[in-house]
Amino acid sequence: MNWIKQRRVQDALVFHALFFALAIPLALTNPGGRLGLTVSALALAYNMLLPLVGHWRGHRDWVALWAFLLPMSATLPLADWMLVVRMQTLVFPDHGIWRIGGAVPLYFTGMWIMLLWQVCWFAGTVRSPWLFTGGFSLTAFLVWEWAARPMSLWHAVGVKQLAGFALYPLIPEMLLGLAALWMWQQCRYKPLPQRIAAAVSVSVFYAGALSQSLLWIG
Repeated sequence: MNWIKQRRVQDALVFHALFFALAIPLALTNPGGRLGLTVSALALAYNMLLPLVGHWRGHRDWVALWAFLLPMSATLPLADWMLVVRMQTLVFPDHGIWRIGGAVPLYFTGMWIMLLWQVCWFAGTVRSPWLFTGGFSLTAFLVWEWAARPMSLWHAVGVKQLAGFALYPLIPEMLLGLAALWMWQQCRYKPLPQRIAAAVSVSVFYAGALSQSLLWIG
C-alpha cells in the first residue's frame, strides 16, 4: 500500500510542478492586455488537465475533489465583488476580460481551485491534516497576495498593508482552506445537490469572514 500512496503523491507533485513551471513564466512574460487572455487560458487549462490526468492515471479522488471544489471556486469571486463594490478595498486592473458585476475578472472563477485542490488533497496524505491545511493555506495565500501586485492581478486600497499586500484577508483565507477541507470530508459521499450546496456555503462563510476581518484589522 505504501507504494500506491507514494505514486499518488508523486503524480500530484509532478503535475503541479510541471503546470506551474509553465504557467508562472507565461504570466510574467505577458503583461498588459495579454495578461488577461494568458491567465484565462491557464485557468481553463488547469481545470481541464487536472481531471483528465487524474482519470488517465487512475486517481478517481482527483476528479471527485475537483468536481466538489468547482462550484466553490466559481462562487468565491462573489466575495471579491463585495470587496470591490461595497467595501472598496480591492482593485482589479483592467486586462480586457469580461468582469463579474463589472468588478472581478471572469478567470478568477477558475483560479481559486488551483490552490484549494492542493490544500484539500495533500491534507489527506499527511498525519496532521488540520495543521498542514492551516499552515499551507496561510503560506500559499500569503505568497499569492504578495505576488499579485507586481503581476498586476489585483491590489488592496485603503487598508493596512505589509510589503504591498493587505493583512486582513490572510486569516479568512486560512479559514477558507480549513472550511473547504472540513466540508469535503463531511460531504464527499453525499448526493450531488448536497455537495454543491456545501461547496457554495463555504463561499458564503468566506465572505462573512472577510467582512469580520476587515472590521477588526482594517
